[in-house]
Amino acid sequence: MSLRDELLKAGLASADKAKKLDADNRKQDYQRKKNKALAAEEAARQAEAHRQAEAEDARKREQDRQLNLAREAEKKQRELAARARQLIDSHRLNDPKAEIYYNFLDSDGHWIRAIRVTPAQRKALAMGRLAILRGDHDEFDFSLAPRETALKLAEFVPERVLTLHPESDGSDISEEEKGA
Repeated sequence: MSLRDELLKAGLASADKAKKLDADNRKQDYQRKKNKALAAEEAARQAEAHRQAEAEDARKREQDRQLNLAREAEKKQRELAARARQLIDSHRLNDPKAEIYYNFLDSDGHWIRAIRVTPAQRKALAMGRLAILRGDHDEFDFSLAPRETALKLAEFVPERVLTLHPESDGSDISEEEKGA
């Protein structure tokens, strides 16, 4: 027999009071269980929100890293272009009085281009002592430069070197070309 039954039998507690006490106990149990379920749901929601925030942070960090890599690559490209421009401009050997047209293929090999040269420059081009380089002032900006400059330029921007013949001692040039 329970304590409740003994108190009812002795008349120390009424039946209504016992029912009310049972109902209160059931409500408290229900509230405890409900609060545990709510607490578990809330904890799960918080964990999911935390996980999503971490994933978003990781995505943002990766996006920032990719953006920084792109910026660094662009900066390096600009530095190489500036270095190439400086090298070409400082070693340009074009003669404004030159009258002989020297024909060559452009970088993609589709178009025949021409540059005006002197007879000495023409011979140096044929012997591989001079090279034709693409400047960046406009589409038709071609520069004559020494072989060493072209080789240095070919190391970091090979698309700028348009014509560089193998170096020779001049023995393979015909008498007609030597006289020109």
